[in-house]
Amino acid sequence: MSDQIIIKGIRSNCIIGINQDEREKKQEIIINLVIYHDFSKLNDEIKNTINYSSIYKFTKKFIENSKFYLIETLGNKLADKLIKEFKINQIEIEIIKPSVFDVEETISVKLKR
Repeated sequence: MSDQIIIKGIRSNCIIGINQDEREKKQEIIINLVIYHDFSKLNDEIKNTINYSSIYKFTKKFIENSKFYLIETLGNKLADKLIKEFKINQIEIEIIKPSVFDVEETISVKLKR
């Protein structure tokens, strides 16, 4: 399936990391999503597609309420929740943690389910 809904740059703050200071203060996380969905039978009806506004709101809320040690775990849990909640067949998630190194340096993980 090649049709895609792409949402880039979802910013949210959460407890993430293994160091003590990371466990006490929320850090910014940036999420990029690629959701695969067949657009050929939409008939211009929102009910026949994936509502990206709902995905955006769900993702922000999930991140804000999360407390994980690893961004890999955060990505895996987010993928599981999005797939279940929105009946998604295939999704790619990139999680970017910009506060790890110096300014303009980031770490990210990508997963595909």
